Amino acid sequence: MSVSISECTPRVQRKAARTMLKNTSQGSSTSESSPCEDEAKPMPLPRRIHPTATERDSLNSYAEDYEYDIEESSFERHEEQVRNENEKYVDYVNLHEFVAIKDDKVVYSEIVKHRSTEKEYLPALPSHQPRQWENRLIQAAEKCLSVIDGADSEGTSTGPSVSPYHVSDVSRISSNNRTESPGSRKSSKLSRNSSPRVPSHHSYEDGAAYAIRDLCLGSDYYLPPDASSRCSGGTPTSRTSLIPSRETMEKSGYWTQLTDSRIKSLKRRYVVFKNGQISFYRKHNNRDEEPASKISISDIRSVTKLEQQGAAYAFQLITSTDKMNFMTESERTTHDWVTILSAAIKATTLREMASRVTPIDASISGWLTRVKCGLSKKVFAALVNQKLMFFKNSNDLVPNGFLCLQGAQISEKHNGTEEYSGSSDEQLETTKEHPNQRKNNDSLCVQIANEDPVYLILRTSEDKEKWLYYLKSASGTAALCGTPFEILVQRMMAENVANDSPLWKDLLFASGEEIPKDTMTSVDHSDRKKTLEIARACQLFVSVLMRAQATQYHIDLAQNILSTAVQQEYLRNEVYSQLIKMTSGSMPFGLQGWKLLALTIPLFLPKQYSLLWLLKRHISRWVDLPNESDETRMAIFCESALDRCLRVGGRQEGPSRLEVTSVLTRDVTRTKFPHSISVKLPNSEYQIVEFDGSTEIGQCLSSLCLKLGMRPALLSGYALYMNDPMTHSLLLLKGKQKLCDALSTWETRSRDAQRGRVISDCAAALSLRMRHYWGHLALTETPIERQFLVWRASEEIVNGRIPLSNQLCESLAALYAQMVFGDANQSLSDQQFEFISQRFYPSKMLDVACIKSLRLQINSNWSELIGMSENECVRVILQVLGKWPLFGSDLHEASMRTDNERKIYLALNDHSVSLLDRRHFDVIRTIPYSSLSTFGQFQQDFMLTIIRPLTPGSHPDEAPKERLTFSMQKNEIEQLTLHLAEYIRCQKLVWKVSK
Repeated sequence: MSVSISECTPRVQRKAARTMLKNTSQGSSTSESSPCEDEAKPMPLPRRIHPTATERDSLNSYAEDYEYDIEESSFERHEEQVRNENEKYVDYVNLHEFVAIKDDKVVYSEIVKHRSTEKEYLPALPSHQPRQWENRLIQAAEKCLSVIDGADSEGTSTGPSVSPYHVSDVSRISSNNRTESPGSRKSSKLSRNSSPRVPSHHSYEDGAAYAIRDLCLGSDYYLPPDASSRCSGGTPTSRTSLIPSRETMEKSGYWTQLTDSRIKSLKRRYVVFKNGQISFYRKHNNRDEEPASKISISDIRSVTKLEQQGAAYAFQLITSTDKMNFMTESERTTHDWVTILSAAIKATTLREMASRVTPIDASISGWLTRVKCGLSKKVFAALVNQKLMFFKNSNDLVPNGFLCLQGAQISEKHNGTEEYSGSSDEQLETTKEHPNQRKNNDSLCVQIANEDPVYLILRTSEDKEKWLYYLKSASGTAALCGTPFEILVQRMMAENVANDSPLWKDLLFASGEEIPKDTMTSVDHSDRKKTLEIARACQLFVSVLMRAQATQYHIDLAQNILSTAVQQEYLRNEVYSQLIKMTSGSMPFGLQGWKLLALTIPLFLPKQYSLLWLLKRHISRWVDLPNESDETRMAIFCESALDRCLRVGGRQEGPSRLEVTSVLTRDVTRTKFPHSISVKLPNSEYQIVEFDGSTEIGQCLSSLCLKLGMRPALLSGYALYMNDPMTHSLLLLKGKQKLCDALSTWETRSRDAQRGRVISDCAAALSLRMRHYWGHLALTETPIERQFLVWRASEEIVNGRIPLSNQLCESLAALYAQMVFGDANQSLSDQQFEFISQRFYPSKMLDVACIKSLRLQINSNWSELIGMSENECVRVILQVLGKWPLFGSDLHEASMRTDNERKIYLALNDHSVSLLDRRHFDVIRTIPYSSLSTFGQFQQDFMLTIIRPLTPGSHPDEAPKERLTFSMQKNEIEQLTLHLAEYIRCQKLVWKVSK
C-alpha cells in the first residue's frame, strides 16, 4: 500500500482525523435524538478582543486557506489566557436587563438587575426525551390541525401565505413564494453577492426585562446633500437671502405736520431719509446746517396711512413715546414714503434679529396657523416687545415676517369660516360634534389699519385666551373691563402681586359665607340664571359639613356641579372663581372646597388666561405657607394635578362615582395615585392598578405589563377591555382615552340599562386580553405571556374555534388538568370534572358526548402525566396547538354574499386575512395585507377590495380589483374594521422595533 508524501503531513493527518470524527458523530445520531442531549458546555462571558489575538474558526470552514500549521496546544493556551483576563470584566452592561418606563415625568418603575461579582456560567441545557404519549399527541395534532392543500391564496399556491416575519429556513423559501416584508422591497435592490441578514432571537429567563428602541421621526423638510458644507460645526446658519442688504436707502421731500392745536399753524419741513435716520430741515437750502430734529428708524414702530376728513394724503408715524401725523403733496408721494419707510423698518428689525447673540426674550411663543387673504400656513410665532415674529422653525434666527401690533385691533373670531380658503390642509381640522365642519372657535383676528386682516388659529381655547391677553397688551388696547372680580384679577396680573399683597385680602376674596347674588364672571344674559345656580351649588357644597353618615349628598352634588360644567363651557370660569374665593381661608369648612377643586382640575381648566394665572398663584401661595395643615397638603396635591392637566389636557366626560367617592372620603394627599381598580387577567386572577384623574389607558397598560413581567403592549399584543352593561360584550379601550372617562361612560350606560336606577355595589370590570398575536416573536415571549396564551387558547377550544378531534380534546383536557390541579388522584372528583369540562372541553362536543366515558378517558390520560410541572404542560400545549397554521388568529363570524350565504370565519393574523369554512375549518382563501386596497362597511355589509394583478393576455374589460362582501352584524363590522386597521398599522411598527 503506497502513501503519497502529501498525505504524511501533520495538516492532512489532522484533517482526516477531524473528518473521521465528524462522520462518526453523524452516524451515531438518530431521527429521534435532540441536540439538547449532547453534553452542555458552559457559555463563556463576553471577552475583550485584542487586535493582535488570533481566533480559530470553530467550523473549520477555512481550513484549506491556512498556509502554516498551528499546533492545537497554542489555541488551548490562548483560550486559558483570555478566560483569565475575563474574570475582571464580569460586570458588563446588558441593555436588555434595564427597563425605565416613564411618562410625563412620572416614573412607574425602574428595574435594574445586578450581577454578582463572582464568575457565572449558564446552566446546562435540559435534556428532553419525548415520552410515548407525547409522540402520540404530536402525531395526532399534525394529522388533525394540518391545512388542506389546494386553498386559493394570494401569491401562494398551497395553504396560507408565508409570514413576512418568518425567520427560520429562510434559504428554503423560493423567490416566487416569499411574501415581501415592509423592508424587503428596499433590500431587494442590493447586490446578489451581499450576504442576507438573518435576525437573531434572544431567549430570556424568568423575570427578564425588555426595552424598546425609540423611533426617531425625521424632520419635515428635506436636507440637501451639501448641507454639511453650509453649516459648519453643526450650528444652523442664517438664511442670508431673507436679510436685507445694508445698502443705503435715500429719499427726500416736503412734509407738512398736522397738529390738533388750532393756534399753531401747519409746519412744513424738508425731510431727508438717509442712513437709517429721518432729518427735518426748515428749508431745502439748509441741508448743510444742523437739522431741527431727528427720528431714528429703529424708534419707529409702524407707518400707516390716514383716511380722515381734511387730510387727503396723510400718514402716521408711531414711536414708543408719540404719534405724529404728516401730509405730502400727492397721493403718489405719500404711498412712496409709506412704502420705503415700512421696508426700512422691516430691514432694521431683520438685521437686529439676525445679529443677536442671546435667545429671543419673547413674552409668549408657540406654534399656530396664520391665515391671510385665504392662504394659511403653520408657523412658529414669538411676541417680542410689540412685534409678532413668524418663524419657519422654532430654532430659526431670522423670521419670515412680523406684524407691528402698536395700535392694532385684537379680537376673537367666532364665525370666520367664510373668510378662509378651502385649499389649505391646515384648515381641515374638525370638531367632535360636527366632523364635517372646520374648527374655527379658537381663532383670533389682528386688524391693522389699511391692511388685510390676519387670522391666528390656535390649537386649544386655553391657548387662545393666553394669546389674546398678550396681544392686547402689546397693541395697547388692553383695558380693565368686566365684573369687579375680573377687574381685580387683571389688576393683580398687571402688577404681578406678591403672596403678601393686600389685594389677596380684598372683600371679593373674603366674603365667602354669603349666598351669591350675582355672578363673579361675565356671562350672557340668557346664561346668567344657570350660572348663578352653579355658584350657589358650590357655596352650598362648602358651607355644609360633610359627615361620615351622609356622604352621599356631597357625592351627588359634586357630580352634578362638575358634569354640568363639563357640558356647558360658559360655566367653567364661574366654577373656578367660586372655588378660589371659597378656598381663600374665609370659609369654616374650606377643606371641602379644596377637595372639590382637586376634582375639578383634571376635568377642565379656566377659559380665561387671567383666571388661569390667578389659579396658579393661589395654589402656590398656599403651598408656600410655613405651617403644614390639611389645606396645605391639598394645595400640594392640586398643584401636581394642575401641572399634569396642563401637559396631557382635560377630559371629555364628567367625574365618575368611583372618582368622587375616592377623593371625598379618603386622604388623597398620602399617595400620588388616589384611585385604584382591579383588572382581570387571562388566567382568572386579578391585579390592582392605581391611577389619577389624568391617567390614560396606555399608561395603565404599560404599568400593568411591567408589573406582570410582560413585554411592552406593542410586542406582546395585549390591550385593556371593559364590559358593556347594555350589550354584555367587551369594549376596547383606546390608548389615548382617559381611564376616568371610560369609567364615567360605563356608569352612564349602566344607568340607561337599569332605566335610571343607580346600583352602588355594581362597578366596571376591566380585563386584560390579547389583541394581536405576532407569531414571528414567539421565541421572545416571557413565561407569563405563554401562560396567558394557553388560557386564551382554552376559551377558543370551548367555543369550538380550533379544529380538534375527540382524542386530541381529551388529551388537551388532561394537560390542562395537570397544569391547574397538579398530579391526578386515583379518582376524578365531581368538582374537578365539572371545572375541566366547562373550561377546557368544546361545549358542542360536550353536549353529545358520553359523560361517563369522557370522565374515564380524561382520568386515564391525566394519570400518565404524573410528575409534569406547570411549565412543561404549557410547553406541550403550545407545541400541539402550534401545529395549526392559523393558531393565534382572531376569528369573526360572517356569511359570504357571493357564495349563497356560506357560513365562514374571517381569521385575522399578523400577515393576512383568511377565509375559513365554519364547519370543517378548510382554508377557502388567504388574502395578504399587501393585496388589500380598501375595507370597511358597505351599506349593511362588510366589504374587502382586493388588488388583482392582470396578466398580459387578460381581457380589456377585466377589472384590476375584486370585491368580496360579507353579511355581519353592525357592531361586528365596526370591531372588525378597527381590528384589521390596527393589524396593518402595527405590522410596520412591530417590524421596525423587532428587526
